[in-house]
Amino acid sequence: MIEQGAPEAEIDTYVASEGVSAEDLRDARMDAGDEQAYAALAADPRTTAADLKGFVKQRGFSLNDADIDAFMAARQQGSKVGRKVVYEGEAHPPVSLAQNLGAAAGKFADAILPGVAGLDRGVHKVTANAAQALLGNEEFDPSAAFQQGKDEQDFSQSLFDAQHPNASTAASAAGLVGSLLLPEARVLRGSGMLPGMGNAALTAGGYGALSGALNDSGGGRVENAILGGVAGAGLGAAAAPAFRGAAAIGSAARRNVPGVDATARFLENVPRRFRNQPLAQPGDAAAAQGERILADELPQGTIATGMGTGGAQATPQAIEAEVARRAAMNVPAMPVDVSEKGRRITGWALQGNGPMATRARNMLLQRQAAQGSRIRGHLAEELGPAVDPVQAVDQINRRASAASGPGYQAAYAQPMVLTPEIEGIMRTPAFQDALPQALRNIRNAQRDPVELGFRLDRDGNIAGTRTLTVEGFDQVIRAMRDAGQAAMDTSGFRPRNTTNSVHINDRVRDLRGHLADQNEAYRDVTANYADEMALRDALGAGQEVSKLTGPEIAGQMRDMPQHAQEAWMTGAQTALADEATQAGLKPTANVAQRTRQSLGMSGAGAHASMGDQAKQQALEAMSGRPGLMNRLADRLEAEDQGFKAFHEAFGNSKTQPRQAMDEALSGQALQVAGRAARGDIIGAVASVLFQGNPRGTLRFKQDVQDRISELMTATGAADVQTAMRAIARRAQQDAAFADALNRAGIKPSKIAAILAASQDTSPTSTSEGEDEPLMPPVYTRANQ
Repeated sequence: MIEQGAPEAEIDTYVASEGVSAEDLRDARMDAGDEQAYAALAADPRTTAADLKGFVKQRGFSLNDADIDAFMAARQQGSKVGRKVVYEGEAHPPVSLAQNLGAAAGKFADAILPGVAGLDRGVHKVTANAAQALLGNEEFDPSAAFQQGKDEQDFSQSLFDAQHPNASTAASAAGLVGSLLLPEARVLRGSGMLPGMGNAALTAGGYGALSGALNDSGGGRVENAILGGVAGAGLGAAAAPAFRGAAAIGSAARRNVPGVDATARFLENVPRRFRNQPLAQPGDAAAAQGERILADELPQGTIATGMGTGGAQATPQAIEAEVARRAAMNVPAMPVDVSEKGRRITGWALQGNGPMATRARNMLLQRQAAQGSRIRGHLAEELGPAVDPVQAVDQINRRASAASGPGYQAAYAQPMVLTPEIEGIMRTPAFQDALPQALRNIRNAQRDPVELGFRLDRDGNIAGTRTLTVEGFDQVIRAMRDAGQAAMDTSGFRPRNTTNSVHINDRVRDLRGHLADQNEAYRDVTANYADEMALRDALGAGQEVSKLTGPEIAGQMRDMPQHAQEAWMTGAQTALADEATQAGLKPTANVAQRTRQSLGMSGAGAHASMGDQAKQQALEAMSGRPGLMNRLADRLEAEDQGFKAFHEAFGNSKTQPRQAMDEALSGQALQVAGRAARGDIIGAVASVLFQGNPRGTLRFKQDVQDRISELMTATGAADVQTAMRAIARRAQQDAAFADALNRAGIKPSKIAAILAASQDTSPTSTSEGEDEPLMPPVYTRANQ
């Protein structure tokens, strides 16, 4: 050891490796073998200044002459060389304000990202070396230049630490705060946990790798970058679940642990009082949970159109629009009606006993009770008004009789001419078989058959018919027509023509045609009367609409005069309206579905079906109203879904989905193993820690059910809009909170990764208890 008494002037002490003066060599590129050889050479009393200069030159380094001279002078003054060389030189020159500001800036920058200040100084040195090399003033050695700049910055900051500790601490603290503002990865979009984990892993891993690359201690920059990246990614990936888990546990505690919710509300209301804002109420957390359930679940389903199917996502905005569309069709729709998810959730909520759940159940009951009358109204608006069929037929008969009376008198006054064609028909069984019935009809009308041309024997039986008058033939024609009806096959679901009935009806038409050919008055009156009878027949046929198929309706349309089609639709609408009224008398009847089936629309069930397309097309053609069936189907579909909402609330037992919601809401009976298997570790922990406060849990559940019931059974455009906007606003707030939790997880993991990767892992060379020496870098490049 070189031992020397301290001169009177202020001195600094520099400690170097064994045998090396602090002013001799500061080149960080010298490896351990070089240092050991140089230390041995310097410790040898026989070593000269030329020996030292030659040694370092051989290895590509150089020493300042002044440094070597000072070392040799100190040794000549009697200093002894031992295990260490201690050189006591002159005090550091005063540090300028600019140097202190540069050191403070370096401390600030290194607190943001360790090593960045040295990197900046090194890059500046490389730039200066390049400029000097271009001028020929020194050799281009970027590696040495970079190291020199880095070391100079390190020394400057170390000196600043020693001379201005408070300012140094303040600069580092400010940099640490500034590190919170470092950019963060936003590669993965969304507020879910996986995007949060991914972005945090990318951010912390990136900064960990960067911080490790700036740290050349230990295994070097590459190894540190890899370790920093891996550690940072792991910290980042764990941060999002940790913060979300803390929030979930806090929510569970607030819901289940007595006093927690009251304490939380008290703390929330402190700033609200100062800001004159509405105070948090006991039911706010439950109301928010109800909105949250709807915001999470509803968009997972679709708007139900067309036997429960649909493609539009059931967002609050889409639900609001769909309710408005149905209201325009005079259907008192509610948000609960328009999606399967919404009906299931509301069905669970309506099991509650709170005031809003009770009110909602009453509303559904009242709406269901009026379904029959509403559907009767829908039918009247689309198909036409209903009538009293008995009264309508009687009016048609009276009108026909009154209008045709004079015409028949004129026709019956004409003489009857038996043509060969008529005589041929008179010989047919159809004519002969109808004679006894015609005679009975005349007698039942208290008329004298002889006056109509019938010849009778003593027993009152028919003895001849060649003397029949026009009215007598007309009576036989009517009896033949009745016989044709009687000859139809009635064994099946509906009467249908047989060969016999077809032939009888053909002879009726033939005979009537021959009479019309010779009797113009008869032709006119029967045509007018037939028109009236066609109305009556069409009205009656239309009342069978529920039983008819598409081809049968189309066939009737072909056979009836055009003016009778409206009467047919009147009969059909009347029958459908009466069916709806009768069905509506049963409180639990699905009147809409029954009406749809009568019209050949889709059958019952949750799946779409085309129904009887031929029947629907025939009905629309008969009505003469394009688009009729689609419009009516929309109304009936909306009413059917209203019934489904009613049935979900009153017709089902406690189904599995409801039990699942009970468990999820109360925190009781949670399956820990199941949650853990699904990866819901936080939920599993929460289910263990919070088995539930029965009183608090039940009240919380009731309040949640009340809020869902209130929102999903809103009526009127304004209330529906308010309800749906509350759900949409909750979704936005929850997404913002989840995003904040993700960001909150990124920041600490980012800083932890930066600090961990920047730690100096090099072994210290100072003796135990000694402070790290301040060593200004005094090495230069070879040609200086």
